[in-house]
Amino acid sequence: MEITTRAYEKPLVTKGIYESSMSSLTIKWKQIHEGDKDYSFYEIKMDKQTGVAVVKRSGEYTSELVFDTGRRTEGAVNTPYGTIKTDIKTSYITLPSALSPKFEIAYEMGADEIKNVFTVKFI
Repeated sequence: MEITTRAYEKPLVTKGIYESSMSSLTIKWKQIHEGDKDYSFYEIKMDKQTGVAVVKRSGEYTSELVFDTGRRTEGAVNTPYGTIKTDIKTSYITLPSALSPKFEIAYEMGADEIKNVFTVKFI
């Protein structure tokens, strides 16, 4: 997989797990961030019926972000300095298809409405 986000300069290329059924999609991988001591484990679960995707991070830092194009949602990032809560406005979510081998979420987050596009491309 190749994971890109505006939060990092270079894409992350890593192995992961991709599972898809008629009702759900799951993507899992691990990565180590610059300055971290240990790996973080990521899991994206999307309910295809509702269109809601949840991205969870576990490890030294934890987070849970909910993405839903139909409404504003919330997320929380837990750090050694405390929990940071944020609101999320999801613009779109695309699923992998025969035309495009990628999962993508476009969203705005926080009071400053920081824009980001998060992409997992299957290579």
